[in-house]
Amino acid sequence: MDLLCAARLSCTPADHRGEAERAGELYPQEAILERIVEVPGEALRALASLRNNGIKNRAFGFLSGSLLVDCSGGSGICRQLQAMARAGLAEGLGDFYYVPHTALNEKLLDYLPVEDEGAQQIKRPYAVSLSGISGGDPIEAFTGYVGSAGYFMWGKVEKILTKISFIPQLINKYNTQIDILIKLENKYIISIKYMDITRTVHMGFSAVNDYLRYGVDYAVLMHPYVNPGVHRSVANRLAELEISPSGYMALDLVNEILYIYRFPRHNTYLSKYISSHSQSMALRSYIESL
Repeated sequence: MDLLCAARLSCTPADHRGEAERAGELYPQEAILERIVEVPGEALRALASLRNNGIKNRAFGFLSGSLLVDCSGGSGICRQLQAMARAGLAEGLGDFYYVPHTALNEKLLDYLPVEDEGAQQIKRPYAVSLSGISGGDPIEAFTGYVGSAGYFMWGKVEKILTKISFIPQLINKYNTQIDILIKLENKYIISIKYMDITRTVHMGFSAVNDYLRYGVDYAVLMHPYVNPGVHRSVANRLAELEISPSGYMALDLVNEILYIYRFPRHNTYLSKYISSHSQSMALRSYIESL
């Protein structure tokens, strides 16, 4: 599998699937846990910055959540990535360093001996090539592509649902339609709100809040691509709100690119609100009934 398709913006669904499977074989979670003890503290902080979209280097992504960082200039976190590669947590590919999604696991990073630096300002998005994605309805185009790739955000896709208008298990509580719901084989549930900000003044913040309240594991706000300034502003605004665990992405169907401005973090509502925990159980019951 040619990992550099990410930098050429030419990755197909088969490429994304191949990358995810390769990462699981060469960098399994168990091996990452053993290797990480050999990584110096400075490199661990760089790993956290990668997960938090806090690097200055140009970087490309895969649907699995893996990253390909451009180190042709030799600046930024390149020295730390070199240390990670020596420890077996990354891989040098010419001017690039590949970081598998298994090394960016949120639960792993939460237990690293690294001080939490709080919300970091988004410097650059990660560009994910969606070569061959269809046009038309953005929701159907995106879910069709992810379904074909078979992997999304750190897991293998088990089920994808779109435009869920009614959930009987959440009667009188389900007020906002879930546009995209992805269940992974690891049992995590990801919900995505697609809001076309070129046609409305609403940004989708309240919808994402509802998604988190429903008890999904990860929530993502997705906009059509407009321009970098707008999306960077939205991403940094999200970090200041209660919905800060949500991720943020911009979909460019014309150029076949998904820009990841913020990786989602695990839903903190599940530990803060009893109602979200009970609604999560109801939501999972609905998914299993289909």
